[in-house]
Amino acid sequence: MSSSRVNLEKCRIPLEEIIQATNDFSEETQVGDGGFGMVYKGKLSENNRLVAIKRLNPSSRQGNVEFKNEVKMVSNFNHPNIIPFIGYCEEANEQIVVYEYATNISLDHHLQDPNKRRCLTWVQRLKICLGAARGIKYLHSGVDEHRRVIHRDVKSANILLDDNMESKICDFGLSRLSPINQPDTHVRTRAAGTRFYMDPVYNERGMLSKESDIYSFGVVMFEISSGMMAYHARRFEETKDQKFLIDIVRSYYDDNEQQLVGGLDKLIDPDIKEHICMSSFHKFNEIAHECINFDIKKRPKLDRIIKAIEEALHIEESWKNVYMLGPKDLYLSWQQNTEYWELGHIPQSRSLFFSLYGHIVCYYSAFGVHIRCRLCRFPEVWILKKVWWLSINGIIAAVKLSEKSTYFAYLVFKTTENCLGLDVPGNSSIISFGGIEMETENVYLQRPNSTKTWQENSVFPHRRMDGWMEIKLGEFEFKEGDDGEVLISFKEFKSEKTGLIVEGIEIRTK
Repeated sequence: MSSSRVNLEKCRIPLEEIIQATNDFSEETQVGDGGFGMVYKGKLSENNRLVAIKRLNPSSRQGNVEFKNEVKMVSNFNHPNIIPFIGYCEEANEQIVVYEYATNISLDHHLQDPNKRRCLTWVQRLKICLGAARGIKYLHSGVDEHRRVIHRDVKSANILLDDNMESKICDFGLSRLSPINQPDTHVRTRAAGTRFYMDPVYNERGMLSKESDIYSFGVVMFEISSGMMAYHARRFEETKDQKFLIDIVRSYYDDNEQQLVGGLDKLIDPDIKEHICMSSFHKFNEIAHECINFDIKKRPKLDRIIKAIEEALHIEESWKNVYMLGPKDLYLSWQQNTEYWELGHIPQSRSLFFSLYGHIVCYYSAFGVHIRCRLCRFPEVWILKKVWWLSINGIIAAVKLSEKSTYFAYLVFKTTENCLGLDVPGNSSIISFGGIEMETENVYLQRPNSTKTWQENSVFPHRRMDGWMEIKLGEFEFKEGDDGEVLISFKEFKSEKTGLIVEGIEIRTK
């Protein structure tokens, strides 16, 4: 008898124990179902442990082979992002697999329920996705030195969430072993999995590879960012036909000629749209789009997927440490008049070219100005068409700030290639608590060509790491007991100005 067989024998759970834990498989203990059969929730007498009990349905498409395959495979797994195997039962024609119970059910359980989905922050979604990616990497890295596991049914329903919302990959009934370090690592097998998540290349050719899991994971990533299930069709205002998620994704990314205005931003779950850093969103969706490439050789490795998700998480968490007055928080002179300002998307055009992989966007806006910029943190930005009287104002309430701290305020913006009148000095002011005002003169949105106009105290913009420009508008101190609002302004009234893109006013601690 092999050591693995001995280990499996130790994992046997008597049927009597299972019946007692599920109250004889009562409806009250049912928590789900799947291709395998029903899933029950119960407590084992040993350690009073809460478990999930998968009971094979004899009439299901998954049968004896899948059951034995799953038990042998999962008994060797040991990773924080793989659901822990507790034991199994094969007695009196019953075939049962027992796992640790995941308190927060599954990812699809949260995404399908509008109330639960609304409670899932972007940071939580990124961490869930990161955990799932690490779990899949563990499977692909090899259960031993010669073989790896290809899950073959990666989907949001098979990503469980524990009481800390940590991801746990589950359901290995369809999983297959594949050789490692061989020129041809494909496994020829009858296509199996779940429609809408299944790799179309595998479905058509019956050649299973680890890249098939990558495709399925890309679909899950788009479910996470859009809040839309892969199998639910949606109709947008601009189109008459209903489309499924991946068809919508491909129309926005691949069919450039049919791009809708602000199309990519329609892929954001409306429940998080106003609370998300757009750079983080685009970083995440870029790698997700690579995952669903029809050419399996162009699908990214899991190391790169994990790195991209980590970067998206870092961007989002860093953004959360900075208070940003976005476009809709600002008050601009003449902002209601569309002859002067446009609250628009990036990209926004009928004729555009863009490369999301480098975060670079090139397009011709509706008013004919060529713009080259990095993606914005917000779905929309203020685009200046033409004004003489330029006044940009933002207000932040004291309750949003930390006491005993000094804050810097910066205007974050870009200029277009055909901008005009932005090399004229304006002035900035901050009116803080108790009416205290700090004013700075000679603040430039663009350096003038002639140094003769410069003053010793001139303030010039500098380019940030994210590709946007910023100028310091001033600083203020929040003391204990301060109450009220801080008004932050930039003004320039001397010349006609065009070609300015305003992302917002950023406030960060000293």
